[in-house]
Amino acid sequence: MTSTLRRTISLLVRVPLIVTILQGGLAAAQDASPAVDRDVPGHRFGRETPLPKPDGAVRVAAYNVLNLFDPFDDPTLDGKYDDLPMATSRDRCESISRAIRAIDADVLCLEEVESEAALRWFRDEFLADLGYDHIASRDVGYYRGVEQSVLSRFPITGITSWPDEDLADMAAKKTGDGWESKGEAPTSFQRSPIMVDVEVPAAGGSGDPYALTVVVVHHKSGNFKRQRESEALQIVELLDARLEKEPDLNLIVLGDFNAGPRDRSVQVYKDAGFVNAYEHRWQREGDTRNLFRTHESNRVIDYIMLHPNADAEVVENSFQVVGTLHPGDKYDWRKDDPPSGYAADHYPLVIDLVPKDSKSSS
Repeated sequence: MTSTLRRTISLLVRVPLIVTILQGGLAAAQDASPAVDRDVPGHRFGRETPLPKPDGAVRVAAYNVLNLFDPFDDPTLDGKYDDLPMATSRDRCESISRAIRAIDADVLCLEEVESEAALRWFRDEFLADLGYDHIASRDVGYYRGVEQSVLSRFPITGITSWPDEDLADMAAKKTGDGWESKGEAPTSFQRSPIMVDVEVPAAGGSGDPYALTVVVVHHKSGNFKRQRESEALQIVELLDARLEKEPDLNLIVLGDFNAGPRDRSVQVYKDAGFVNAYEHRWQREGDTRNLFRTHESNRVIDYIMLHPNADAEVVENSFQVVGTLHPGDKYDWRKDDPPSGYAADHYPLVIDLVPKDSKSSS
């Protein structure tokens, strides 16, 4: 038998096998789940169900709630920035409250809240049974009328903001480092951070309370990397001054940084010794990328930055991003009403800490 004849017979024998494999692959493809329709609202990023809070832990969360405005007129806001047309729909308020109930944070740090009055209205109307008896919110004169706020189950002992802080010296310090301002040097925070001191009662009601300080930030959005870096540098300098007086301060900087993980404004905090809570993220086998996107645009722009004092008390694997309804790719926030069930364009970030007193008693 010639070699040509042998190859021909071998091919004829293999053809049915090849056909069978192709048919099997086609059947498997037909049996597979259909592709997700990305134009339809649904869950896309973050966990669908939050991880449970460990016993004895203090849960801290950050959440940009996307222009949370109450239905009452603020006479200081008019014209283009009139607050009444911005009033948050009841459907969206209920969706935000569902997300807040799900994460069950003890210290909830919020961005884009209209005012302390609006925060009290929202708490009393939608969160009345969650134990948020303590509130912090400061008007910093931002033209859009939104600010950073805190809802806490534990007493708040101090509130600080810096609406008039001069950032010009930060730009000057960067001159000569390839960062000449060319007339673009920022002069103040666009939205001042708010620093809130919280006193957590000792476990079991005996012993010293646990002191926790959160600094809620909302760095300038858009193509303003220099502004964000200046703001970050100024915040670190302000916190360094406090840490010099209180070296054991349990300190967390968190909120909407409007910057990617590799941006210089984020690196400022890392250079100052802060630990990104992503280092404590919950992981599973396989691709976990979508579990930790913080914005519906498929970006990571929100962070929890832990000073080493607080980082030492983090529950490992407790960092999580909890997803809410994604509006779908056809949604245009500039002209479309959000779909029912939509909460905000950002998703809540969560971390758990066990205070030293609780650790020693457990």
